[in-house]
Amino acid sequence: MRILTATEIRELEAREVSRGVSEEILMERAGKGMARVCLREWDRPCSVVVLVGKGNNGGDGLVLARELARFGWPVSVVLTAWPEAMSPLCAKKWKEISSLRCVSVCCPGQPIPWPGGGGLVVDALLGIGVKGEVQEPLRSLFVECNRQRSERFFSVLAVDCPSGLSEGFQPGWPVIGADLTATVGYGKEFLFREEFADYVGRIEVVPIFEEQPSGEGAEALVPSSLAYLLPPRPKLCHKGQFGRVLIIGGSLGFAGAVVMAAQAAHGVGAGLVCVATRDEVYTVVASKAPAETMVFRVENRELLTQLAARSNAIGFGPGIGLDSTAVELARFLVENTRCPMVWDADALTLLAHHPELWTGMKKRAIVTPHPGEMRRLLGRDFALEERPFVAQELATEKDCIVVLKGVRTVVASPTRPLRLNTTGNPGLAAGGSGDTLTGVLVGLLAQGLSIEDAAGLGVWLHGRAADLAVRYRKAEEGLTATEVGRMLGQAIHSLRQEGWTPYHPRTNDGFGGFNPR
Repeated sequence: MRILTATEIRELEAREVSRGVSEEILMERAGKGMARVCLREWDRPCSVVVLVGKGNNGGDGLVLARELARFGWPVSVVLTAWPEAMSPLCAKKWKEISSLRCVSVCCPGQPIPWPGGGGLVVDALLGIGVKGEVQEPLRSLFVECNRQRSERFFSVLAVDCPSGLSEGFQPGWPVIGADLTATVGYGKEFLFREEFADYVGRIEVVPIFEEQPSGEGAEALVPSSLAYLLPPRPKLCHKGQFGRVLIIGGSLGFAGAVVMAAQAAHGVGAGLVCVATRDEVYTVVASKAPAETMVFRVENRELLTQLAARSNAIGFGPGIGLDSTAVELARFLVENTRCPMVWDADALTLLAHHPELWTGMKKRAIVTPHPGEMRRLLGRDFALEERPFVAQELATEKDCIVVLKGVRTVVASPTRPLRLNTTGNPGLAAGGSGDTLTGVLVGLLAQGLSIEDAAGLGVWLHGRAADLAVRYRKAEEGLTATEVGRMLGQAIHSLRQEGWTPYHPRTNDGFGGFNPR
């Protein structure tokens, strides 16, 4: 799904209206689509406070409030302007919702009934059209909302974009921080900037347009463009059809890395998973790996050669170390194999120290650096805002797929547009997350996906598994890579559910007659 500028979004909306789709229909689609997001993300109704601005962004929020109220959620609407100051559409939606007895109203100047922990505040104050720094009285409201959020631990959902954030945003300007941004139509370029991640939170794209924008540009990784990559399995099948995985890694003190990678490869459906590890940790790895995993010693080169020749995909690097044995293994792989590979962790440091290894990896490798590893690979530093550009630079120069990890993980390819991820949370900032991602990627490669498709799908699934794990355990703190690996089946189920949506832009019904719960 294309990521557009604010100008492109406005032009798209104007063309939609010129074809006879009213602004009110677009507003209904947006509000109902965001209600569907809430019903999916929150497993039970919670207290909702909707902060309503006077423009059409406020109208979107009022439609959202109306739909949640109809599903039995306790909703309070906080007006920041009297109806006579609202845009015509916003005023109309206010008139509709004001007749609902189940919705409480807070008028301008009245104290705001902030929810407690587990509650939800909907930021529907300002949209993408804001220019410059927000002034009073909204400035004080932004500060108060952020303070209450830090003290009460409620969640914030931003309607289209966090209020105060814009394409021309400058550090220090007031903005309401969001945990989840439900952006309307298509992703907006400024929402995906890494430096704005603290304001935007996770991104959900709510479709409302019939038109597919033309032209080239960066894309967002979303279920509708990924679900087809994992079609239903045929009933007449066997394990050999779903690929053989070989993961090479593990050393003294780092035995768990290959165990987590193997768990993840199983979790995304690889048919057979083998691990080759050092003799010094062989017993530990063999005892800790999933029971379905076959574990061998890397010191047996004849056997390793046979395993590599039979493998459909190879993962190299988790915990392998940086000594002469690791270098020898790296050279063995680039010189004696032809299958697709994933290089991560210590393997990336080996690449930085031995750049000649790149030659044998062209057109068949995914490398997955975090920012520190990326700096070593490039031999220079870079700023947060340069992340997409340096990822593309390395992918083009080395003719491989680059997965530059971060809040908006970047997937760069020599032949396809940049793709930025929409899943994941701060719980992934823990040891082992990269090892799990390696297992996800190599497991998908073994099933026959191209390196481009496996990279995009794997990054999305890994992030969604973390999101589902946090939804289940209720806190990001303490999330482990093992927990994320266990949620991969749920992530695949989520991909398929969200990849097909009952909503269709040609109808006014955001639920298509289907209960999204």
